[in-house]
Amino acid sequence: MLINILTLLVGIIGAALVAYGAWLFMPAAGYITGGTLCLTWSCLVSRAAARRQPAGEGDS
Repeated sequence: MLINILTLLVGIIGAALVAYGAWLFMPAAGYITGGTLCLTWSCLVSRAAARRQPAGEGDS
């Protein structure tokens, strides 16, 4: 459980640092980078949720 929380926190901090670094270069690039990271995260989470099957379905 702790490793899952740490993994999520490190990912969030890393994404924030990448977006902040891009923002330091050019503010618009920071917003574009942040938005791209959010869209990518949303896509990955929705794919993971779609792969999970409720218990009892698909069992023969």
